[in-house]
Amino acid sequence: MTFRQLLLKNSLGNFHKYSSYFLSCTFTVFIFYLFSAFIFHPNVKLGENIHGIVTVLLMGCLVVIVFFTVIFVWYSNSTFMKSRKKEFGLLKLIGLENKQIARLIFFEFSMISILAIVIGILFGMLMTKLFFMGINVILKPIIPLTFAVPIDALVLTVGVFLLLFELITLLGLREIQKSETIHLIKAAKKPKEPPVYSRFLVAIALMLLMAGYALAAISNLVLLFFAIIPILVFVIIGTYLLFMQVTTAVLSKLQQRSTLYWKKTNMTTISNLIYKLKDNARILSIVSILSAVVTSSMGLLLWFSDSSSTTIRGPQDLLIVQQGLEDEPVYTENEIRSYAQTYEMDVHAVDETVILPSTVLLDQREHTMWIMSVSDYNQRAERMESIQPLTVAEDDAVFIAPFVQGEGDVYRPPTYEDDEMLIPLAKGKKLVKVIDSLYEVAIIRGKPLGEKYLLVVSDDHFQEWKKDYPQEKALVLHEYYFGDLTHGKEFYAALQQEKPEATDVMYEGFMTYLDVHTANQLLLFIGLFIALLFFLANGSLIYFKLFTELEDDRQMFLILRKVGMSDQEIRRVLTIQLAILFFLPVLVGTIHTLFAFNSARAALFASTVWQTGSFAIVLYFLFQLIYFLLARTVYTKKVLRS
Repeated sequence: MTFRQLLLKNSLGNFHKYSSYFLSCTFTVFIFYLFSAFIFHPNVKLGENIHGIVTVLLMGCLVVIVFFTVIFVWYSNSTFMKSRKKEFGLLKLIGLENKQIARLIFFEFSMISILAIVIGILFGMLMTKLFFMGINVILKPIIPLTFAVPIDALVLTVGVFLLLFELITLLGLREIQKSETIHLIKAAKKPKEPPVYSRFLVAIALMLLMAGYALAAISNLVLLFFAIIPILVFVIIGTYLLFMQVTTAVLSKLQQRSTLYWKKTNMTTISNLIYKLKDNARILSIVSILSAVVTSSMGLLLWFSDSSSTTIRGPQDLLIVQQGLEDEPVYTENEIRSYAQTYEMDVHAVDETVILPSTVLLDQREHTMWIMSVSDYNQRAERMESIQPLTVAEDDAVFIAPFVQGEGDVYRPPTYEDDEMLIPLAKGKKLVKVIDSLYEVAIIRGKPLGEKYLLVVSDDHFQEWKKDYPQEKALVLHEYYFGDLTHGKEFYAALQQEKPEATDVMYEGFMTYLDVHTANQLLLFIGLFIALLFFLANGSLIYFKLFTELEDDRQMFLILRKVGMSDQEIRRVLTIQLAILFFLPVLVGTIHTLFAFNSARAALFASTVWQTGSFAIVLYFLFQLIYFLLARTVYTKKVLRS
């Protein structure tokens, strides 16, 4: 047999072991090429066609992918080398030298690596147009991104991954070259030490996890900034010890329960699991952490996308302030509707609110205060999901300071704390009873309109005060609520260009929302690819580890079959083992995620994060279930093969 024939036969014979590794590497190259093709696209110019922060974000993603690839390929390579020591020993025994074996391994891994790079790039080229279409929809660049194959992207992708794959492969050869033939042949036959656990380490594991969870539970936004590193350290070390010590302790206790241990195939299942969980503690802890990262990040991104429409979008989409009750606004309703139709924007609602300007003394400073009737305020509440309607009696009033929970106490404005308020009006002062002081944003705020305090009074009082208030000093707010804001920026720019004087009395509440919404859509779009990459890596690491132990499991179950265990019982044992290996890390990761969501709820006032987070967790479990069913089917067939 020639060296080339040996190389080809070896590669084909080990392909079932390589398949998961190959698929993960191909998908990694695919994502890297897509992001690189965007960065090096001819139409992408920093700060001109597409904002520079987008390019920086994708460059950051490339660094994450490279870092992830180094860890994944290094671990996969190391596991492969250890699982094939007997094979390498036999090759030495029949006369192959270390250099020849090294060449064999190098060319074998190089074939897989080059094939992964080629297929990943080809698949990336096929999906480039679809990827750019998604980018065009989200970012709406001045010059749309068309299909292109940037040479820089090709060179970078091939160069980075070829260097990574080959370098890590060369580093992995050192262990084989240093080993003696007899050690390599006997590597697989070395008896494993019976797993034991330390009560001290079990206690340390539980204490570290509880300490990390407790810190996460009690931390607000400021404390979380300082506590994030200790939390990560506690949880990561605690997770590793959980799989290394706590699982061994639990299974050892189950072995001592004779009624359970000696029932049917439980003895085989529990005995195998003790070894498998302890042997794979490192990889299972990594999978748990990666699962937590994926589910928590996707849950938070979905929450931010959902909440941005109510917290970042202004209470009104467009506000035109009219000075005086008898004057005309700078733009009439018909004119606004005409412009909205031109820019394909539906006008959902139009309101007019009369305001009586006044002042209020807070912290020994005089602030502007707008007086509004409770009917107008409640009508506003119907348009918005974030504020609640009020009930105000004849002589009562509710004071409202412009503030949203979650903006941070440093930005919290002063509020009115007395039970009564003497209101300065044009013809004297009016006394009302302040029954409540709230923090709400019911009117567009920020420059140049400023922060306006509101005083909501009964309809009777408002109408009575309005009669005595100078009509030329009263204000009328013309409030517009739109549907689709796709062309909102162009619409508002056209209004400003047509009547430059409108800038002083016209205010928008959607520009920041559109910018944040676009950024969030891009994060979701990119996050989906990164999440898929991490998910595929999680499943691949477990699948990969299983197939390195396939021959040992096959021999063990062959012996058990000879002593009377049926194929159905073997399938049941394998299903339980695989289910625990696939889902226990995800379950532990989910617990980590739930505490992360609790921290987000307290620190970011993310009250709806449980809903979006639950969706992300359920979706992850469904994907993991599909991966488990496929792996179980393939693995069981190979174990039962005679």
